[in-house]
Amino acid sequence: MRRLNVLLVEDDDGARVLYCYMLMAAGYKVNSVRNGLEALVEIQVNRPDLIVTDIAMPILSGLDLILAVRSNEELADLPVVAITSFGEKIREQARAAGATDAIDKPTDMARMREVVEAATSQYHPSVASVKCRPLQNFPR
Repeated sequence: MRRLNVLLVEDDDGARVLYCYMLMAAGYKVNSVRNGLEALVEIQVNRPDLIVTDIAMPILSGLDLILAVRSNEELADLPVVAITSFGEKIREQARAAGATDAIDKPTDMARMREVVEAATSQYHPSVASVKCRPLQNFPR
């Protein structure tokens, strides 16, 4: 069974580490970058199966990243999950820009897994979910 590749875009170091662990514990391979511009470069080098992006970031915001992805024919079907701490209005803006879904930040592992699995199942229905492993199995 192939593990899906997730590109995590998050400028906050602590949140990036936490969300990487959540996604890895759910069975995904994870690459992470600090802003939307780095994400656009990474997408060209290593096309992910899913993007999880913060919205408020320096250099290129998550909204701008979503718009750039949706405007590229080769990436138009790529699922994108937005994460924001700015509430429903910003989540709606993310969906309007083309996000597959948008969730509150901070989020817990169960919610992250639920949203990511729903987003990936729309685009990658043949890839089965991987049983979640506990976080304590990761090196410190």
